[in-house]
Amino acid sequence: MSREAASAAREAIAGADEILTAREARELLKIGRTKLWELTRKNLIPAYRLGTGRTAALRYRRSDLLAFLDQNRI
Repeated sequence: MSREAASAAREAIAGADEILTAREARELLKIGRTKLWELTRKNLIPAYRLGTGRTAALRYRRSDLLAFLDQNRI
């Protein structure tokens, strides 16, 4: 494998575990805020809470969102 191909493969793997904000997750999934919250609340999409309390920010892993899309393909 060439040096460029190896570098591209590492970047692709690292990009899969990129941490996204709620806005970035909504843009990736092409859904609204309410739908994202509903999927998160029902534990259909794993989220990670930063901080404590109900108003703490949520973050999502790109790989989790892509797995969700694959599981719900028709």
